[in-house]
Amino acid sequence: MLIIEGGEPMSRAVGSASPRIPKRFWQDEKWAFDHYPALLKRYEDRWVAVVNRRVVAASKSSVKAEEQAKAKTGRQSPIAVVFVESGRHVY
Repeated sequence: MLIIEGGEPMSRAVGSASPRIPKRFWQDEKWAFDHYPALLKRYEDRWVAVVNRRVVAASKSSVKAEEQAKAKTGRQSPIAVVFVESGRHVY
């Protein structure tokens, strides 16, 4: 279940078992992946928060990137937050 700020569950589409995630979230996430090479040059090994198809915050912490994005834009969850990985990480 996707939980938004305040611990409330996101609304679900009628008859759907999955939460309704706003279209703007998917557009922002797609934008980040479409622009990944450019993001890598500027935000290597950082989490970036994307709102309205632009980077509004970047941090070594995904939580901080999302908090900064909320503070700057006033948008609540969900915010697209993507890790821009250099490829040097071992998992």
